[in-house]
Amino acid sequence: GLFTKLGDIGTLKGKVPTGVTAGILRLLRYGSRAQLEALAELAGKEEGFDDAGLTLEARKRLQRVLEKAHKAGKVTEEEVLDGVLQLGVAHMWFEESTEDEMLDCFERAKEEFVRLLGEDSAKAVNAAYKVAWQTLRVDERITEFRRLWEMA
Repeated sequence: GLFTKLGDIGTLKGKVPTGVTAGILRLLRYGSRAQLEALAELAGKEEGFDDAGLTLEARKRLQRVLEKAHKAGKVTEEEVLDGVLQLGVAHMWFEESTEDEMLDCFERAKEEFVRLLGEDSAKAVNAAYKVAWQTLRVDERITEFRRLWEMA
């Protein structure tokens, strides 16, 4: 499960507990892709912890890991863009994030998914939906949703 992927995040060194907080900070700095994905999932709304700040930090670090792995040829561009979209969602949930940070992620994902997979791909449509939901007036949003529905 997800906890297994995290590894031992609260350990004892001699008789001094390092604690879960130190373990989480270590993961954010040195964690593997699998550990960061597990941390982001566990910290998110779906798994019950609902820690928007921790989810955002885990997604930011995971995105840096994905970008670096892509440059090294170890992950696909699609995997990187999946991460960009998830980072945008994390910005959306975190109240202290700016709208620009969130929209930058959604717009990048939309543009790159369209380029990579085509405008009618499920991932491009999902990203376009997120952009439309955040940027358009209600009447424009309805029109765009109808257009996206027809493509999906």
